[in-house]
Amino acid sequence: MGKPKKPPVKRKKKVIVFFCILFVALILVCLPMIRFVLKPNLPVVTAVYDKTVPNGKVREHTGLFWFLKQKKVIPVEGKTFAYSDSYYGLHWDSNGKYYEKPLPFLSEKADLLYIADTYGIYRKEQVGIVPDVAVSNLIYGGLTQTDVHSIRDFLNTDRANTVVAEYNTFGTPTHPSVRAQMESLLQTKWSGWVGHYVKDLAEEGVTVEWERNRYEKTTGRTWDFTGNGYVLVNEESDILILDENDVGKKGNELTFTAKGTELTGISVTGPYQGLFDVVSTLSDAETLAYYSLDVTDNGLAKLKAKGLAPVFPAIIRNETAFHTTYYLGGNYAALNYKPRFYFWEGVLARMQKVPDTKLDSSDSFYWKTYIPLLNGIYKEAEQRKQVTLPNPKVEIYQQDGVSLVSRTKGKLLQVYSTEGWKDFFIRGVNIGIALPGRWYTEFPADKAVYYRFLEQIGAMKANTIRIYTLLDPQFYQALDVYNRLHPEQMLYLLQEIWPEEEPAGNDYLSEEYRISYQQEIRYVVDAIHGKASIAERRGRAFGEYRVDVSPYVLGLLVGRELEPQEVEATDLLNKGHSFHGDYLFTNELGTPTEAWLAESADYALSYQEQTYGWQNPVAIVNWPTLDALDHPSEREANGVKKNEYNDRTTVDINHIELGKKMKGGLFGAYHIYPNYPDFMNNDPQYSLYSDELGRFRYGGYLQEFMAIHTKYPALVAEFGLATGMGNAHMSPDGYNHGGMTEQEQGEGIVRMFEAIEHEGYAGGVIFEWMDEWAKKTWVTEPYMIPYDRKILWHNAVDPEQNYGILAMESVKPKVPDLIVKTGGEIEQMEVSMDVSYLYLDLTFSKPVDLNKEHLYLGLDTYGRARGETRYGKALMFHAPSGMEYLVSLTGKDTSRLLVIPPYNYASYRYASYEGVVDSGIFEPMQKLINKERAQEVGTPIASVYEDTSALGYGSLEKSNNLWNMEGNVLSVRIPWTRINVSDPSRGRVLDDTGKYNTDPLKDQLATTLSEGIGISFVLVDASSGVLLASFPEQDSPTEIVFPWKNWDEPEFKQRLKDSYPIIQKYFERFSAK
Repeated sequence: MGKPKKPPVKRKKKVIVFFCILFVALILVCLPMIRFVLKPNLPVVTAVYDKTVPNGKVREHTGLFWFLKQKKVIPVEGKTFAYSDSYYGLHWDSNGKYYEKPLPFLSEKADLLYIADTYGIYRKEQVGIVPDVAVSNLIYGGLTQTDVHSIRDFLNTDRANTVVAEYNTFGTPTHPSVRAQMESLLQTKWSGWVGHYVKDLAEEGVTVEWERNRYEKTTGRTWDFTGNGYVLVNEESDILILDENDVGKKGNELTFTAKGTELTGISVTGPYQGLFDVVSTLSDAETLAYYSLDVTDNGLAKLKAKGLAPVFPAIIRNETAFHTTYYLGGNYAALNYKPRFYFWEGVLARMQKVPDTKLDSSDSFYWKTYIPLLNGIYKEAEQRKQVTLPNPKVEIYQQDGVSLVSRTKGKLLQVYSTEGWKDFFIRGVNIGIALPGRWYTEFPADKAVYYRFLEQIGAMKANTIRIYTLLDPQFYQALDVYNRLHPEQMLYLLQEIWPEEEPAGNDYLSEEYRISYQQEIRYVVDAIHGKASIAERRGRAFGEYRVDVSPYVLGLLVGRELEPQEVEATDLLNKGHSFHGDYLFTNELGTPTEAWLAESADYALSYQEQTYGWQNPVAIVNWPTLDALDHPSEREANGVKKNEYNDRTTVDINHIELGKKMKGGLFGAYHIYPNYPDFMNNDPQYSLYSDELGRFRYGGYLQEFMAIHTKYPALVAEFGLATGMGNAHMSPDGYNHGGMTEQEQGEGIVRMFEAIEHEGYAGGVIFEWMDEWAKKTWVTEPYMIPYDRKILWHNAVDPEQNYGILAMESVKPKVPDLIVKTGGEIEQMEVSMDVSYLYLDLTFSKPVDLNKEHLYLGLDTYGRARGETRYGKALMFHAPSGMEYLVSLTGKDTSRLLVIPPYNYASYRYASYEGVVDSGIFEPMQKLINKERAQEVGTPIASVYEDTSALGYGSLEKSNNLWNMEGNVLSVRIPWTRINVSDPSRGRVLDDTGKYNTDPLKDQLATTLSEGIGISFVLVDASSGVLLASFPEQDSPTEIVFPWKNWDEPEFKQRLKDSYPIIQKYFERFSAK
């Protein structure tokens, strides 16, 4: 046998080449996977919350999870994301039973929380968004109060973090009170409307059954729509169909703003055809993208009829120093399938290059819009993690082992800086924190809310804030963050330590009261030094205080506006009592009340120095009611000066001396307003004072008071002017207690500030930052019944509720609650209500001159068979039921809101007639606001009444006007208290037949639930008295009754008043110095 032949060299080379090519091919195929394996994890630890997982179907977070897996994002629990396991919310076990995996405390675990879907699961399919139907069939779903606490705690941490929430965060079955809190956290307002695209409105199964049922039930029409279009449904009961005649070819297009493009790298995308919310932004939130519904003129008219616009926010971002929230107004994370190849690096770039013609609309949106959006969000979240707070830029002075950042010197306070001690003129703002629907001690517990306020106050160029009591820990966290990030515009803190009201026996020196107040002093001192752990307690702040804000504390304030009867009782019960401490003591003129104040201030200084080696200046809080001046005009009408509330007794800081250990100093903190007490305007010497604008009694008081305030600095710690519709006290200089325009508010505050500076005060603190609906004044308190529900509505005539520089105001419904086609010269009447007003809008067939044609609107607020039926003594026209009020519109200067005599609150009468009467008698309301007095020489000082029947004419935007005429449309708004509505949130009105000679006590009056407001009108020729129009027609039994809308969570909006830029401009003068 011969030897075997060797294979040809050529063949061997081919084999080698083949295997080389195969190897390279395998490398190329595996390279994306290798790159994925070698790729580092994205260091943004993420928690996902999904409550909508019917029978284990994870559709609502599938699209999100593919991205998280592809980016190698780390979950809170485990190493990688698994579709059916790595989320909180609804889960299913192997036996097909569901269980909850609740959202945990995430503050120290996660960097980003993604709320994918909260709609939940139900016993019946297709329950829709109707609250009653959904809740009755609910198995599991909706955000809860516990969820909100977890989300808020997550955002309140000092770590950088992000919250992303999607469609249906606000909708059914989430309770309205929880929804309102989520709206605040996300700075997004839900309209109540949701919508979605439909390819063929005629096709069964494309539109859901409950939508068809709702349309046919609410309209009485058969569903006969065809072609493509949109279905929009409202949470209450409304539905809107835009069919092929109403829409264009572009569909619902999502367009990014410049900020959105900066985040995502894209601008305009194709149509979005999924579920969407109709939302708007709140406060300083920014819109990153808008939806734009391509509609015809017919479609636009349909949208407008429902109060909707074709363009509205799709993606909203809200940022604070450390935290960002996003609201995605669509079902973006949902996918019906699980995309493959997440482990191939580069697949994202490849999919984004695929032509739209090769993708359906949902895939195109997912790859070309949602994925770039997630990329941007996660990139920003990763960058935010690198942000660290700079150290506080505060210099601390050391004296004998005691630390100080502020002290008193002469008539001013000083702060310590790198340049030494510098005079510090206080230009401050008082912060009360009762948001609408909340009482004073229902703190927001939201650092973002406080931070936003502090940014706005800082931008106004204020340098100081004053708070009345210990706030929740989040306030001090926000202050610390703000001051670290704004070292050139820091805000110093005046921290008051509030003693309880109404001490037992009116005795401040009772052992129980003193011990209680000293405990509160310790809590406050510990809290500002970041060393307090306060157990939950009723009516006071509590929690873990771990942020040291002592470098920003300008001073501690002791006391409050003490009541004269309490001061008298304390002085009488403790005759001869004095105080001698190491920091403060009373001299031989000191009273027991002054000794208690000195003791309390001394205790605060002693505890602070012994515990923390620190001293702040300390102040005694006081007000003109207790000043040491004699006021000759504070007398009864007969000239007798006896037991007057004001000028009855005194508290005098001059009776307190400094002890040997005092380093920070003592000053007085006074609440001084231009309209109360009466002596501010009645003492004759004050009218001799003038400034460059003329006579100014407020300056006269400041001058006289400063003349006796010789030992210590004096700070005007409260002063301001109230906007709104009502006046509780008249000032002859025009600075009334309420009823000011926003411009007058700003200009008046600046004028008072200039007098404060001119007369040598240590500065001023404006009252107050925001409108607080929890407040009340004597002219309104008896008429808000039940009193515990008054926080749920805004009393537009109460001055105390309208002192803010930041308005908390009502939102008139975009769509009227009631539309009546009246016909004739007045074609249509629209009626609406909100938390502040009843609105009436009448459309005339042509422009009308109300000087020539008088309009009389009748309001039957309760009891159809009670009240006045005739529109006036000289008018023989009748309403279909008994009226309590008549809106008489007879010209710009003569229009009035009139009332039947037995229901005139200004005369202390609170019930309608027992039956119907035909007299035509209505009368004006003249409310006593300044009582009659006399000067020392016997000269009478006349009483003053407010004309609460007057209806001011002009624009209703940011004004006190109550009616206006634009073109053919006449608009009227009426504050609820003006028509004896004691609680509009429940339709409750006054109905008390008792005899009264003065304003009753709180909750004293009887009330009843109204059946609705009957509304009618007649239009009469002014010269001839001929009837031009009537609704309903005369002798018609038909009547229109406007039904009440109940609520337990008020709707409101925030707005900086026109006074803000005026004050800002004035404060900038100091900054320039």
